[in-house]
Amino acid sequence: MPEIKHDSPGVTKFADHEVIVPPNRLKKALRHATANDRDPLSAAEEALEGLSTQFEGWMEDECAQLDESRRLVHAQGFTDATRQTLFRAAHDIKGHGATFGFPYAAEVADSLCQVLDHADLNRVPLTFVDQCVDAVRAIIREHEHAHAEATARELAKGLRALADDLVGDAASDDTADAGPPLAPD
Repeated sequence: MPEIKHDSPGVTKFADHEVIVPPNRLKKALRHATANDRDPLSAAEEALEGLSTQFEGWMEDECAQLDESRRLVHAQGFTDATRQTLFRAAHDIKGHGATFGFPYAAEVADSLCQVLDHADLNRVPLTFVDQCVDAVRAIIREHEHAHAEATARELAKGLRALADDLVGDAASDDTADAGPPLAPD
């Protein structure tokens, strides 16, 4: 097999096909670690630790966005735009919560995302949205209190059960109109 340069695609021809190998530009950026190099994982953890004093402020900003999105849903109802805005705000908290030290806020936000993504929004009570938003805000606000983790865990568990019911209702409605199963039970 001929040697392939890493600057341009390499083509190896066979009787019935060709193999094209794209250039590997990342190889130029790679360097091998030496014994004196610092562990990159430790460096990343130290960097996160240095930023950790800002996590609560960032999460409060995320909560403000979530609350504003909720208010928009209350004012305009569920539309494609309001659902998407609320979903994005909840999804941001879902993604950042565990990294920033708020895993139960992330779980509650995930429950809200699941409902917004999979449930029939005509059947989703706004009180469920309010409960999720208020729970996220409370979990972040009260996280340093003595029993906050246990309370947050119970809130997340209860809201997950409600979300599962709302999503399950949509799934059972979908299957009711789906016709007979393709394979016998």
